[in-house]
Amino acid sequence: MAEFEQSNLSQKDFCEPRGINPAYFSQRRLELQRDAEDNHAGFALAVSQSPATQQTLQLRLGRTELVLPLSVSPRWVAQLVKELSA
Repeated sequence: MAEFEQSNLSQKDFCEPRGINPAYFSQRRLELQRDAEDNHAGFALAVSQSPATQQTLQLRLGRTELVLPLSVSPRWVAQLVKELSA
């Protein structure tokens, strides 16, 4: 799906040379999007600051937590999220 998203092609133009049925591709893509939405339902974001430490950005999904300095680039965070969701 990541290859399709980066291709800038229509589903038909992407599927035909690869021998993929466009209707199946469309259905499967929708299923994966729904699964991704369901998996992100528990996503939490917190920004905290204590006098003894620097400001941090905390990303939580289930039992997984990522703590980053607030100075981290938003583009870097966006790229990280994109890569992790692929």
